[in-house]
Amino acid sequence: MKKSIKQMLKGVAIFCSIVMLFTLISACNKKSDDTAKKEKETEAAEKEAVEEKESAEKKEVAEKSEASEDKKAVEESDKKEASGEPIIVGVCTAMTGSSPLDGERTKQGVELAVKEINAKGGVLGRPLELMIEDDQNLANVAVNATNKLMNSNIVAQLGPQKSGNTKAVMGIAKENGIPILVGSTNPGLADEGNEYLFRIRASDRLVGQTAAKFAIETLNAKKIGILFNNDDYGMGAKGAIESYLDTAGLEYVAEGHNTGDKDMTGQIMKLKDAGVDTIIIWTHAPECAVVARQLKELLPGIPVVSGPTYTNQDFLNLVDAADIEGAYSVADFSVEKDTPEMKAYVAACDEEYGIVPELFSTTYYQGIYILADAIERAGSTDHDAVRQALSETKDFNGVMSAVNCNAKGEMVHEVTVVVLENKVPVMKEIVKFDVDE
Repeated sequence: MKKSIKQMLKGVAIFCSIVMLFTLISACNKKSDDTAKKEKETEAAEKEAVEEKESAEKKEVAEKSEASEDKKAVEESDKKEASGEPIIVGVCTAMTGSSPLDGERTKQGVELAVKEINAKGGVLGRPLELMIEDDQNLANVAVNATNKLMNSNIVAQLGPQKSGNTKAVMGIAKENGIPILVGSTNPGLADEGNEYLFRIRASDRLVGQTAAKFAIETLNAKKIGILFNNDDYGMGAKGAIESYLDTAGLEYVAEGHNTGDKDMTGQIMKLKDAGVDTIIIWTHAPECAVVARQLKELLPGIPVVSGPTYTNQDFLNLVDAADIEGAYSVADFSVEKDTPEMKAYVAACDEEYGIVPELFSTTYYQGIYILADAIERAGSTDHDAVRQALSETKDFNGVMSAVNCNAKGEMVHEVTVVVLENKVPVMKEIVKFDVDE
């Protein structure tokens, strides 16, 4: 009996163990199934998320592509293809000689302007075309170049740049009845009564006056030394500066030099002995570099105000930063000018040539646009009609400045004072004048 009960209990224990084992196996299987289910659900969710992301990305790409195509379509619709006989514009500049970089920059400026204008349909629906002649920065060569251009069916001529060269050729333009747009700054050029001459930079009457006024009011000058070139450029500015200083009642001493001079020790020592406390310089790049280096040696620390030359690349290539650090220049413009025109132009120069805009490229880039505007308003390439339209230019938004032509053919009435910092012109102030000044 006891043995039977014992065997029975043993059987029950075995049965319970078996039940527990099956229960455990079942639970494990259920857990495994639940885990697998969850994994499948997670996998499905992740897959759905990936698909949604890919769908969103494809939609974004499609929208961008559509926007790009729309923009392209608008741009294409804005384009008007220039066709027909080209309108020829003559350019007289120094591609060789004493300042070939000035000529190269001029060429870059006019070519960029023509490229942009032609891409927008040209002028009167016709493409502009350039004819460039080298004047070697010499008056007699400028005369030959101008005669060749005037006999080549040009609508107008841009250049020369040097005041003496313009003085030599402006009569040829009048004789031929063809407008000439120049960057020459000698004040007397506009006093000749030549109705075919248009100046597309500020006159040295304005630039020189600004330099003198800045020296007095900002630098507190009491006695000014003027170092100038004895040519038309330097003499014209010297007269304007002296006139302003005479009116202001300020004492000054002037010392001249010649183009090509390589030693300014004598002139600088005379100014030093005279006790000047500020120097105004008006000359070309090679001579200006000599002055800058020797001033640093002989009159270290003296405040300097230059004409536009201190911002010219030709000049900057010839000096060290220490030679001109902290010097001031009365320039035609600054690339820091916050206008849509300047921003677009700076970007275009960088894209096209990899350069920062400077004086000569910018002067004649703007000159092409001034001329194109006049031809459009004239509705013709007739020389007298274009000349008349140029004389009526008003509130034209140029890249350098607003353009307004007065009775003397002076078109620009604005300058910019900059300070040189590590050979970079940094804008200080913009000075504007009345149109009739």
